[in-house]
Amino acid sequence: MGYTIQVRLPQRFVATEGQALVPQAILNQTVAITLNHQFQVGMGWSSADSAMLVEEVQTRYTKRAGKILANKADVIAGAEVYKSVYFVEGPLSAQPLTNTAVDGVFTDAVAKLRNVGVPDELCAVVDPKTQSLLLKVAFNQFNPSQFVTKLWNKGQFAGAALGVDDWYWDPNVPTHTSGNFTTSTPLVDGALQTGSTLVTKGWGTYTFNVGDTFTIAGVNAINPDSYIDTGDLQSFSVQAALSGSGAATLTISPAIITSGPLQTVTASPANNASITFTQSTGAVNGTMATQTSRQNLIFHSEAFAFVMAELPVPLAGANSARKSDPEAKISMRWAEQWNIQTDQEASRIECLVGVAPILPYFALRVMS
Repeated sequence: MGYTIQVRLPQRFVATEGQALVPQAILNQTVAITLNHQFQVGMGWSSADSAMLVEEVQTRYTKRAGKILANKADVIAGAEVYKSVYFVEGPLSAQPLTNTAVDGVFTDAVAKLRNVGVPDELCAVVDPKTQSLLLKVAFNQFNPSQFVTKLWNKGQFAGAALGVDDWYWDPNVPTHTSGNFTTSTPLVDGALQTGSTLVTKGWGTYTFNVGDTFTIAGVNAINPDSYIDTGDLQSFSVQAALSGSGAATLTISPAIITSGPLQTVTASPANNASITFTQSTGAVNGTMATQTSRQNLIFHSEAFAFVMAELPVPLAGANSARKSDPEAKISMRWAEQWNIQTDQEASRIECLVGVAPILPYFALRVMS
């Protein structure tokens, strides 16, 4: 209803054994997507301008406006979904410039996604500097001449490689600025905690930002199809900004669920279990300085949803048209109107956009 639509999540079941029927609830979980971004590029000119100055409108103005709108949507989409992605690898800046180290970050990332049952057909979106880094190490590692020739000619790391099916570069890859804390030995404060909050202690002075990630000793990720222990610590993402000292109650994703069809982890954290933030110096007497890093993404297409509404045409008192691409799920509307009082012909190109994470564990951030 309204500007919000609901997307259904896949059903989760737990296999049982034996002849007796064990009915399980049909959960019908949904994720809300709100179409809350109406982007537009407006322009206009007089009829005299149209006669004497304005030419090649589609080539010089309309296509350029469409590109600007696409970039705006790209920026917003990345910024609004990456903070919900809790799996993380990197940062690449901490790796030596060798193919073993750099490629290892990406192959480890793919392995982590495979361990939680993410299907094939992974896509990677990386910033141009990360792409350049991948190219440098690729020339030293790959032997197939056709693959190396393609990289050399195009200057783009592309095609199936390192367990990823498609690679794309994007200058709009989101940037994350981490929180910080002074010397701390962070611990879980109380056993048997479950849910979307975690009570902790042992902090110095801290500031946590949404999207900061951490792990908890003894709390591993599970495969959501087989429910077995993956052997990897479950990463959590902070979902509410917080500042203070001493104690902290963190709002986290995923929720800590230890049993049933929605299980996320092997166990709830023990009392005094140690906590390690991704960009900290350690769990014991550690610190974390504010750091900024690009958030490259490896993901399956079902991880996120990007929605554009088909804005109505025709419009009363205006010339209007709409162009939609059903395959790419993109729709933009153009409208123009002449003002008899001012001899101005105003026009606008616009779109209505919504984006949301659907299955965050189908994605992983590689920090650079």
